[in-house]
Amino acid sequence: MWLTALGLYYLSALVTYLVTSSILWALYRLGKHEYLLPTSFMLYTLLLTTSQYLASKIGAIGPVMFPMGLITYSASVAVLDYITLRFGRGYGYTVVRIAVAAQLLIAVLNYLIIEFPPAPVWGLQRAFSEVMSVNARIVVASVIAFTASQTYDVYLVSRLRGGVLRRVGYSDPISMLIDSLVFVPTAFYGVIPSNELILIALYQALGKVMLTPLTMAAVWLNRHALRYGLVSQGQRQL
Repeated sequence: MWLTALGLYYLSALVTYLVTSSILWALYRLGKHEYLLPTSFMLYTLLLTTSQYLASKIGAIGPVMFPMGLITYSASVAVLDYITLRFGRGYGYTVVRIAVAAQLLIAVLNYLIIEFPPAPVWGLQRAFSEVMSVNARIVVASVIAFTASQTYDVYLVSRLRGGVLRRVGYSDPISMLIDSLVFVPTAFYGVIPSNELILIALYQALGKVMLTPLTMAAVWLNRHALRYGLVSQGQRQL
């Protein structure tokens, strides 16, 4: 059973990574370089937003349980690495700040729409509320963890020396661990026993780190575009 779950987990992630990285690869190969930044930003925001909703589905691989939003969240980190490596650290920081504002906007709109007077179809209203409502504490925890981990990812992947595969291989697991260690205690401290908090955080981190090879593969697929970006910044090539 756990082998089936593991296979589905990697298959879902593989499709997400492949489509995302292939779009950027195709734009570069077709010479549409002016579209790389807006397209990568669009993909980053789309993946990040999708992860907020997929997080309502809790999956399990054996004893390891984690929200399925980890798949698109990890893919969004791969796109952020791409933006930082090609366009520079300043662009990476800017994208993170804009994404934080966008996630807060989505949370506010969710709340307002849920409170909006419904049509006289109670079943539909209840279904929307159950799917879209998010505890305010979880929203705050998510934004804090996201800001800390993604900002550090931009800093680390741009500061490390060597090829981009090495940079991504080091920076992504660290940023993923930061995200889990910040989010879980902030969201659930006082609600879940401390020993279980640590276990849940480690489970989440493990689910993310398991996808690091796919992030590195996505970087490898776009190595020519990243080499161009690194040369333009005066940094070492792949």
